[in-house]
Amino acid sequence: MGIIRNQSIKSSILTYVGFGIGGIYTLLLAKLIDPNINGLFRFFVSVATIVCALSNLGSVSVMNKFYPYYRDLLQPPRRDILGLVLIFCGIGFLFCTAGFFVFEDLVIRKFGTKSNLVVEYYYFLIPFSFFYLFFVTFENYSYNQFKSLMPIALKEVGLRLLNVTLAVLFLSGVFRLAGFVWAYSMIYGVLLAVLLIYLYRQRDLLFTFKISNVTRRLAGKMITFNATLYLGAVMGVVAQNFDNLSISSAQGLSMGFVYEFATYVATVILVPQRSIIAISIPVLAKAWKDRDLSGIQSIYRRSSNTMFSYSLLVFLLIWMNVDSVFSILALDEIYNAGKPVIFILGSMRVIEMSFGVNSQIIGTSNYWRVNFFSELVQFALVIPLNLYFNRLFGIQGNALANLLSLIVFGLIRYSFLLFKFRFQPWTMHTFYILCIAASGYFICTSFSISNPYVSLIFRSVVFAAWYVGLILIFKLSNDVTEGWNMVWKRLKRQ
Repeated sequence: MGIIRNQSIKSSILTYVGFGIGGIYTLLLAKLIDPNINGLFRFFVSVATIVCALSNLGSVSVMNKFYPYYRDLLQPPRRDILGLVLIFCGIGFLFCTAGFFVFEDLVIRKFGTKSNLVVEYYYFLIPFSFFYLFFVTFENYSYNQFKSLMPIALKEVGLRLLNVTLAVLFLSGVFRLAGFVWAYSMIYGVLLAVLLIYLYRQRDLLFTFKISNVTRRLAGKMITFNATLYLGAVMGVVAQNFDNLSISSAQGLSMGFVYEFATYVATVILVPQRSIIAISIPVLAKAWKDRDLSGIQSIYRRSSNTMFSYSLLVFLLIWMNVDSVFSILALDEIYNAGKPVIFILGSMRVIEMSFGVNSQIIGTSNYWRVNFFSELVQFALVIPLNLYFNRLFGIQGNALANLLSLIVFGLIRYSFLLFKFRFQPWTMHTFYILCIAASGYFICTSFSISNPYVSLIFRSVVFAAWYVGLILIFKLSNDVTEGWNMVWKRLKRQ
């Protein structure tokens, strides 16, 4: 867990910096740019994510699972796994490109009435999806070299700086809408180029297309692994992005962006998870290879404790101040529909974080088929629930559908690890942390302060001091305590 903690602290800092920049970007969009344009860009990301899952043909997951064998048995220039992944990604993307042409009429029928910008800029999805696919590929390759900081910096900070730059150029009149969309479609190309240069300078951009003995020996296992996992991974990605696609189709791109705005606020809660997952995958894969079950249990429990502690802090800070923040920002009335979505999705993220890295533990083990089963169940739930609840409750219904499906999704994986290995992510410390958070929330919200600025500062300072202070006093989280001690020592040196 030491590798994961040390790198995750640094990468979490980068991620929070990125979210800060992203917050400025999102506010620029919400205050100054047509919500339909904003919704178009969110639509681009949803489609590209699905195209990435389809195009890589499961090869990226195979690389994450089996790379420890290549690392241990082959010198870098003889490792052919990356070369094979690039071939599969290229072939898969050609099929997806053909799909863009085949399904054009369907897209026009579904989005032409309420989301006409999708139809107008439809083919810009192709370059955007291409660069997104290969950035994700080399991002995962970099993680397997234990080089996580650069891809995280690019994804969390670089991407958002480029977004802000493009938005400013558009608002200042340098770009018209067509130029804005074209530049946005190239944005992952810039990130990919920087990442490739970094890997080359680190002497990690070494691979071959010549089939190695390791690949021949592991081919059967890799094919079996991929045959099941690929379909599950695609279904999982579709399930995660179906809410935005269904809202854009039924209610238009503007409501799609309102939902995205609320989703962005809730996604701040996931910052530690993004870093821990990125770093834990190669560590877990090696632990399974070495049959280090006690090490895996330790990672499972500590990841749950750490992510739950941070997520509960951030979620309650957001929710107790949501009215004050909306009042200060003076957003358009349309964004008020997103307040209930923030609560529902925020609750969902806290629950998700409490499960720790259970998905990654299963995915890097020999029982990865459980991931396929859980993703199949999630897929079967999330699409009908999104369609049905959207008709009943609008965008709040989509959030509720995602919450219910995630609870089922998480419980399946939790139950498997509990009954198969006796792995348990929660302890009494989890319950104590929840009690501290609940008591702090009720104390802070019992004060009614009319000035939104004073209310925001008072509630945030009091709750953070209460919550973090009691966790440190009672030593309820090792990683929180160690992180605090690390920061305190550095402050004392200065």
